[in-house]
Amino acid sequence: MIQSFLLLSNDTLVEAQLRDLLDEGNHLVSVATIGEVRSALSKDEYQGLLVHLDQRTVGDRLPRAFLAEIRELANSLPVYGLVGEKIPERLRPLAQEQLDACIDVPPRREQLHNVLRGLPDPVSDLAGLCSEMPYRALHAKTRSLLTFTPAMFDMLEELKVPAAHDVTVLLIGETGCGKTYLARLIHELSSRSEERFLTVACGALPPDLIESELFGYVKGAFTGADRDKEGKFAAAGQGTLLLDEIDVLTPEQQARLLRVIETGEYEPVGSNETQVSQARLIVASNYDLEGLVEQGTFRMDLYYRLNMLCFRLLPLRERPLDVEFLARRFALDHSRTHNIQLRHIEPEFLGSLRQYTWPGNIRELENVIRRAVLYCRRGVLSVADLPSSLREAIRGKPRVEGPTVAEAAEAARTLEAQVDLMEQKVIETTLRRHNNHRTATARELGISRVTLYNKMKKFGMLAR
Repeated sequence: MIQSFLLLSNDTLVEAQLRDLLDEGNHLVSVATIGEVRSALSKDEYQGLLVHLDQRTVGDRLPRAFLAEIRELANSLPVYGLVGEKIPERLRPLAQEQLDACIDVPPRREQLHNVLRGLPDPVSDLAGLCSEMPYRALHAKTRSLLTFTPAMFDMLEELKVPAAHDVTVLLIGETGCGKTYLARLIHELSSRSEERFLTVACGALPPDLIESELFGYVKGAFTGADRDKEGKFAAAGQGTLLLDEIDVLTPEQQARLLRVIETGEYEPVGSNETQVSQARLIVASNYDLEGLVEQGTFRMDLYYRLNMLCFRLLPLRERPLDVEFLARRFALDHSRTHNIQLRHIEPEFLGSLRQYTWPGNIRELENVIRRAVLYCRRGVLSVADLPSSLREAIRGKPRVEGPTVAEAAEAARTLEAQVDLMEQKVIETTLRRHNNHRTATARELGISRVTLYNKMKKFGMLAR
């Protein structure tokens, strides 16, 4: 990976030595003053700041004040001190205490490479997950849905069909599991992607206002209706309308919704003039509608009309393989949003996330990661950056007595066999889909052709 480094130095010899020792393709930008450092950091991104700690660079500043100014300028960017015999008194111990590492002057190739190559690369770590495990993904113009959870593989494949056609889709899943995100992705995959996407959170509206919000109203329809107002069905035009939490609709409202789904027809509140909706409809619920039908609170005919194309999103606690990927992706997204350079995510941080049950699902995970990024020190995410309530919930989980060594070994063998079987089936299915074309298969699985070959050899698939 090509990396760019910023060098603060007034010594052209040190600059030349660094350029000679850096790996081929790496970029070094040299500046002479702190003001130039500030200007350079505002224009470009760097993987590290190298500061030559000699008297000409430090000038008349107090050593501690100088280092504090450098750290503040660099924010979460790693800072490395170049120290030699002419380093000002007391600066070396302060540099070792406050900077990320110290490099001797004249620099030695091995030491320089050990320090700079040790820079973690969260982007590569995220990409690495996709090369290590089977996954499925749906990609649209501005968003993607990727999962490592085998139970969701078929759903992602099946979603491609309704996404490409003007049919009503039902999404079922707990709060925060990504229904709105998936609805937007379906919209972007459709022929209506250039049209509007509107959302109505039915559960957030008073029951007596839902119809006027959906269908609009005419002047005089009720007290306060001093003008005509179009509803969301009309406002969506030929785009997509998401109705979230449709389980709160009354039986009368459900009947009107069924009519719109089947004929496109509706009347604004207070009007006898029939209008026709041109919008594509996606509906969502936090509850299993079949149970509501049995309770008599949801119309059976509407349920069977919607259930024809129903997709269930698993809660995050049932997607443990996705937690790390989502956490890494959110961390990168929010570090860029808040201009915080993310250097490293500690394994203990990710381990804590995997132990938590995530009652708020993906929405809760994203909020936790956003907070952690804001509180992280020097661009390193650690357990200390997690909310105390989450850390306490993990500590409070009951401990279960572990298995014996023999039981653990047998469980490991059984688990490995199950994983191998699952992986083999995924590869076989993908190969069939691409008529045994290995390059296309490897590309879809997100692995190299060599890795695919080795896995096929492992599973005895080469002779088939």
